[in-house]
Amino acid sequence: MSRPFSYRLVSLLVLLALTLGACTTATPTAAVEPTSPPAPTNTAKPAEPTATAAAEAAEQPTEPPAPLYTEAPDLAEKVAAGELPPVEERLPANPLVVESAEVGKYGGVWRMGMRGGTDDASFYRILGYETLVRWSPSWDTIIPSLAESWEVSADATEYTFALRKGVKWSDGVEFTANDLLFWYEDVIMNPELTRSVPGWLTSGGETVKFEKIDDYTIKFTFAKPNGLFLQNLASPDSRSVTNVPKHFAVQYHATYLAADKLAAMMEEGGYAAWTDMFVAKVVQADGGGMGPYNVAGRPTLFAWMVEEPFSGNATQVTLVRNPYYWKVDQNGQQYPYIDKMVFGVYQDVPSMLLKAANGEIDFQMRHFNTLANKAVLYDNMEKGDYRIFDLEQAGSNSNVVMLNLTHKDPVMREILQNKDFRVGLSYAINRQDIINTVYVTMGEASQPAALKSSVFYNEQLAKQFTEYDVAKANEYLDKVLPDKNDEGFRLRPDGKVFTIVIEIANANIDQVDTGNMIAKYWKAVGIMAEAKSEDRSLMYERKNNNDLDAMIWGGEGGFNPILDPRNFFPNGNESAYAVAWAAWYTNPADPLAEEPPAEVKAMMDKYAEVKSATTWDEQVAMMKELLQMSADYFPCLGISTAAKGYGIAKNNMGNVPDVIINSWSYPTPAPVNTFAFFYR
Repeated sequence: MSRPFSYRLVSLLVLLALTLGACTTATPTAAVEPTSPPAPTNTAKPAEPTATAAAEAAEQPTEPPAPLYTEAPDLAEKVAAGELPPVEERLPANPLVVESAEVGKYGGVWRMGMRGGTDDASFYRILGYETLVRWSPSWDTIIPSLAESWEVSADATEYTFALRKGVKWSDGVEFTANDLLFWYEDVIMNPELTRSVPGWLTSGGETVKFEKIDDYTIKFTFAKPNGLFLQNLASPDSRSVTNVPKHFAVQYHATYLAADKLAAMMEEGGYAAWTDMFVAKVVQADGGGMGPYNVAGRPTLFAWMVEEPFSGNATQVTLVRNPYYWKVDQNGQQYPYIDKMVFGVYQDVPSMLLKAANGEIDFQMRHFNTLANKAVLYDNMEKGDYRIFDLEQAGSNSNVVMLNLTHKDPVMREILQNKDFRVGLSYAINRQDIINTVYVTMGEASQPAALKSSVFYNEQLAKQFTEYDVAKANEYLDKVLPDKNDEGFRLRPDGKVFTIVIEIANANIDQVDTGNMIAKYWKAVGIMAEAKSEDRSLMYERKNNNDLDAMIWGGEGGFNPILDPRNFFPNGNESAYAVAWAAWYTNPADPLAEEPPAEVKAMMDKYAEVKSATTWDEQVAMMKELLQMSADYFPCLGISTAAKGYGIAKNNMGNVPDVIINSWSYPTPAPVNTFAFFYR
């Protein structure tokens, strides 16, 4: 395996040290490539036979050798009944051996909660992280996964991967380079499915070239160096690459269907376009969406496969063990240990919290785990028979307030693009009041920025304009909107009252509370502001269409902003403060695209230099320059550093670390190997 440039993620090692220092339960170790198949469980050396014993043994039936691999009892029953091939035939020739802290036992049902709508992240974080390469549990190196090994050219333009031979989809069909070729040619390069090719698949303004060398060897070739490619392959950005089973997907793709059959399928399913059907049944181009979880029995490479699918009116989603899962533990037991997953679908957080407090949720670190709810969960630990584990936050901010700098209303756009206006709004926010009230004094006032413990820390970016100063707020706002009506609200240049709506996902209770407080502070300086909580799916639809005035979301990139620079320059549609500029960055032909001003284009160019750098030190230096440019531009506002989070786990659930890094780029908790969780 050739790695010509370093992956010393210096900022993340600080977090690793914190994590290991706090742990009392061993974290599952990183996946390792076996040099030989795992030894049989029974390895005791037999005694040397005597001549008489040898003669007697010759007359007796020979004991069969201990199996190399073993499986769950329910799968063994199906093998015995002729319903499944033996485990050795279902596993690849060289299954991925993942050593767990405790060798687990089979059985049990894992109960969790999720929200309706667009909560596909609840699935992805738990079971969907099956990529070509992946992060180690400690987030300090990249390790093999579906790719056994890889070679990178010295200039970081060519990446060649050797796929793990014999890996099978959950229906027994082999996973090969043909699946990845379909993903590239028929999904990524299909303009109907992919409006803009993701930035991580481009370099020098050109889309990566993909080549199938043979059934188990693939090659990515970039026009210019792309030193970040492996890191992006290990992140959620790459989740679609290995999640498109060709033999299944062709059933819903226009290229492979007769026109009359396609029309009939669309009519029957109520789809306005074939792409809507493909997304609903297979996957979004970026790998997100409910497609992988909408169809019972959909072929998957995940440890569990869909039994009872997600739908708009579903009250639960169930998944059962994948009999062809391609990983084993150090004793040769096929993962996963747990038989089944049940996700309850909740329309509100209090209902989920009640289930958790009653002990009806086995492991979870999303939705109800707010600071305000921690006391309730702590008080019910004995009754619910669960423990609380820590989440070390790697995010940049608790709340990022993104004003729409590419607003469709030209008057609003001009006002919001004025840095003085954003500075005035920032001074108007009483951050310490929010920290005390919403975050029970945890965290410190900050803009979105790399954290102090990160090599990327920039004090100006983190601390500028964070003091609460009404006089300064009015001074800056008067430069932009000096006129007011009789009620004291500021007027736009066209004489209308300046009004701004801050949209917030209603599942994020702390952000809803923060938004309401921000609206109050802004009204005090003459800004007619309204905090509007709504379903995340509606907010995201409006964001993606560039229909927002402003929105609040959590900050990313606190430890390694290279991996997720959304808050520092508009690199994709998660940069809700400039969706139109981000569209231009990824695809100038996009109908939403709007060419950004020179200072924003300069940041985009600087990130191209970051991507082109072939060593970690060069990447850090270039990214620091970009962060300084972002500090000077000040694209969005923040409130505070993220408070330490937490989750809950049943007391009898094994292989759950006491401390887990929390980041979407990681993506928590998948890299700590959830398929190794088990019930004692």
